[in-house]
Amino acid sequence: MFETSADIMKMSFAIGFAVLAVFLAMALLYLVFILRDVSRILDDVKDVTERVRVSIVSPLKAASFLIEKITPYVNHVLTIKKAGKKK
Repeated sequence: MFETSADIMKMSFAIGFAVLAVFLAMALLYLVFILRDVSRILDDVKDVTERVRVSIVSPLKAASFLIEKITPYVNHVLTIKKAGKKK
């Protein structure tokens, strides 16, 4: 089967490349598993951020809007009270 040292070298290269191909295939498979898990995590993060937006940010925006609309009336009442105290 092996007549010269070149035959042994060629066979060892072939086996080395086969082992390298198997390891690369396994690494690619694990990379796919990791990316699938990352995709699931990102979906969970998207759900959590949506819940935070709905339960925290939206009410704060509504409160800010109400404060914006009420501020002129409150300032007017305060100026009337200050004018009443001065008299």
